[in-house]
Amino acid sequence: MTMHSAHKTTLSRAGRILTAASLTALLAGCAVPASSGGENTASEEKPSSASASPTSEKVVEEVEEVSPETVDAIDLNVGDCLIEPDGDQITEVDVLPCTQEHDSEVYAAMDMDGGEYPGETAVDEAAAEFCVAEFQPYIGTDYQASVLDIGLITPTSYSWTLASDREILCTAYRLDGSPLTNSVRNSQI
Repeated sequence: MTMHSAHKTTLSRAGRILTAASLTALLAGCAVPASSGGENTASEEKPSSASASPTSEKVVEEVEEVSPETVDAIDLNVGDCLIEPDGDQITEVDVLPCTQEHDSEVYAAMDMDGGEYPGETAVDEAAAEFCVAEFQPYIGTDYQASVLDIGLITPTSYSWTLASDREILCTAYRLDGSPLTNSVRNSQI
């Protein structure tokens, strides 16, 4: 399987890399960050003019860290939260609970029709079209208005032929490269 970032040709996304993709022109520049600075503002407390009461104090929940589970790339499911693997050809991926810091989340999956491998360009185009269409229903906001971008996990000619791999997986990650700390499902970010 091959991992692609949908918005850059060389895919050096914040120093990370997945692989070169010809579909870049198809999606380049579609996502526009809603905020700048790359800081996660969701955890900042807002000032209050009223005095704090016991019920308005920020509750800090301790989250037990879980070690990532390494799974075969072909066993990924929608809703899995990932630590991006190194390299462009992947066979295994580290999966974590979405409440822990992670790089991306699988938000959609589809199997391509069988037959001979259609070529990288055809696979990338099918994946890009599918992943853009599935973005809003899962995330809850339009792709062009989101602070998230699309990554693709696609079959290679090798996995297509030897492992009957036909699955395209769509992942969402922060455009600014900062980690996610919750699921992006219905997040409207």
